[in-house]
Amino acid sequence: MKTILLLSFLFAAVSGVYSQDITGDWAGALSVRGVTLRIVFHIRKTEGKLASTFDSPDQNAWDLKMDETTLNGRELTLTAPSMGITYRGNFTTNMDSIDGNWIQGKNQLPLILTRHQKEILNTPVNRHETGIILNTATGEIKGTLTMPDSPQQVPLVLIIAGSGPTDRDGNSPPALKNSSNCYKLLAEELRKKGIASVRYDKRGIAASAAAGKKEHDLRFEDYVSDARGWISLLSQDKRFSAIIVAGHSEGSLLGMIACANSGAKGYISMAGSGHPADQILREQFSSLPKEINEQIIQMLETLKKGDTLAAVPESMNSIFRSSIQPYLISWFRYDPQAEIKKLTIPILILQGEMDIQVSAGDARLLAHANPAAKMKLISHMNHVLKDTDTRDKTEQVKTVYTNAELPLDTTFTDEIVTFVQQVK
Repeated sequence: MKTILLLSFLFAAVSGVYSQDITGDWAGALSVRGVTLRIVFHIRKTEGKLASTFDSPDQNAWDLKMDETTLNGRELTLTAPSMGITYRGNFTTNMDSIDGNWIQGKNQLPLILTRHQKEILNTPVNRHETGIILNTATGEIKGTLTMPDSPQQVPLVLIIAGSGPTDRDGNSPPALKNSSNCYKLLAEELRKKGIASVRYDKRGIAASAAAGKKEHDLRFEDYVSDARGWISLLSQDKRFSAIIVAGHSEGSLLGMIACANSGAKGYISMAGSGHPADQILREQFSSLPKEINEQIIQMLETLKKGDTLAAVPESMNSIFRSSIQPYLISWFRYDPQAEIKKLTIPILILQGEMDIQVSAGDARLLAHANPAAKMKLISHMNHVLKDTDTRDKTEQVKTVYTNAELPLDTTFTDEIVTFVQQVK
């Protein structure tokens, strides 16, 4: 009898919720290490089915798609597996707020949502930052423009992110344990010195997810084309006296290729590799058993020649799956030493000696390829451009990679500022 009564209550609850209109704009704020980040969900109903997007105004991120929006009784669940995000909450009795949690990876933060007007929420807290968009054939590439307080023309640094799902601020999904905020911090340091900057989510990443191509259609040149598109767009803006490109990690290679004959006035390599990508992969797999390593080398050599692989062992499918092979072939074509040699604009090469991903030897290779470049090795700086006293990977991840409040290395920022101010 109790079971029947309970089921009757649940059905009544469901019926009550569906009689209410939950569509609209729901806003709340996350508190992350003392920093407040507003989150705004926009829930809509199309052909009887719920759908939603969300904004993070304080990060200049807009219209990020939630893959699924479901309502079960009073429980609302919004999920975006591609970003590793879930929001789960319960409507209050009067349906004017939602008491729930923001779940990202293993992290869970309370997030209470209330109804709001969208217009109230679209002004970023940081008055120096505004959203900026590059239109491409496949969609919008979204970024952040950071402007200093200056009535005069100012130089602008275009910051190009590193490999993988790294967003415009220098952060990755929780599983990758990188929330350093390094690009956002760089933009702020530049602003303080009277230098503007643009940082952006690469196509297929974060707010630029909609511009992503299907994996088998994506090529390394797509990222290069996007960088060139930004250089062209920003070069037409009369507020900027010069465009300087700063590429980090894989973005170093993208930046140096994009700079050639583009109108960029200077180029900065931040922790950029001096080796082609296939050689980097060879090194990464070198510790595997000899038989497996030899097989991987043969596969890399085939791709390097521009040929696809006839067959891929199931154990290696995640690396060499057929849909990603065209991208690898396009990436392997480029040698950073050959590309930097082509540049005739001022060049600054910056490399941390505590970097556990890219070595000082890489910086030396780049500098040797273009003797006109200035190279600076920074003793305590690691791959996310911050100071550390350890080369232990676990410790670096714990104390630096996941510490958004830790400032950038001061020598690093001083070198960039000095270089940019001298570019004409």
